[in-house]
Amino acid sequence: MLTSFWNFLVRLDTFFFNIFNQSIKCRFLDILMQLFTHLAGFSSVVGICLFLTLFLPDIPGPNVLGAVFFAQLAAQSIKFIIRRIRPHIKLPNVNIFAKLMQYDPSFPSAHTATITALGGVIAIMEPSTEDVMAAICTCVGISRIYLGQHYPSDVLVGAVIGILSAKLSCMIF
Repeated sequence: MLTSFWNFLVRLDTFFFNIFNQSIKCRFLDILMQLFTHLAGFSSVVGICLFLTLFLPDIPGPNVLGAVFFAQLAAQSIKFIIRRIRPHIKLPNVNIFAKLMQYDPSFPSAHTATITALGGVIAIMEPSTEDVMAAICTCVGISRIYLGQHYPSDVLVGAVIGILSAKLSCMIF
């Protein structure tokens, strides 16, 4: 029973992966999705954290840095316990972008966890930004699937980690 349920979830994950990675592929999204993925990369996140710390005193730097730290710690720890193979390695005919290929484990999406933690702190501190932050975080998550790096479940769990990290950081700092 459990095996058949697990197989159903894997098929569902692969089905939605194929929609985002293959069915909606176009030149415009090829460019846009790379931009969103880079927005959640290490150097971009560090830059955003520095900008917030220096120029937006209403959003305390320790909250943002703490949330990003918690998200990365959780995501990277889970990755190396679960060790899920990335879809661009496991599935046939995946649309990939050679410059963005990664080979570390897939589950969960650390990019999504990180940007959701960062956006979550901003939304908590400035509630008027909640819709914009949610849209940006969603676009980053979709970009990870579109670019062949993650399954939808990787992204969903990454988002949950990010949200919990943002809340934890705002409670502690």
